[in-house]
Amino acid sequence: MNESIDNNRRGFLSRFSQPVKRAQQAEITPRPVARPPHTVDEALFARLCDGCGECLKACPNSVIELDAQLAQLNLDYNQCSLCGECVKACPSDALHASVPLDINLRPHFTQSCNNYLQMECQQCASACPQHAISVQADGLPSLHNELCNGCGQCRTSCYTDAITMQLYNAS
Repeated sequence: MNESIDNNRRGFLSRFSQPVKRAQQAEITPRPVARPPHTVDEALFARLCDGCGECLKACPNSVIELDAQLAQLNLDYNQCSLCGECVKACPSDALHASVPLDINLRPHFTQSCNNYLQMECQQCASACPQHAISVQADGLPSLHNELCNGCGQCRTSCYTDAITMQLYNAS
């Protein structure tokens, strides 16, 4: 604060009529790997997660694993049902219900997609609970990032393995 302070009453009261300066939004730390739903910011998560494995035990789909004593998601063989059991089981609040529900993964559609090969298919769009995927004839499906939460249900529904889940860090 480089502003000089006016000690008289008029100066003091006139300060209340000036608009309040907004605090700058905190920067979000990019995630190096996929984390469970409701994970706090990556820098805070690295401090809070103690590798106890309670989230791992609570996950009904067995998609959480520990790497370097930190919880991460592996959606290679299953999807995240977003049930919230991992959040309930976390004793350190590294997973917290107040954090928006978004897994930092997004589907990537490869050219082996049936729709791209001119065979009509709507499997991924039908499986998406967020309706984040739209399919046009003779083209790769398109994703609406703002609707997608990264659960991976589209990937498990694709019987041609044309969908891979890739890391996504919103900026």
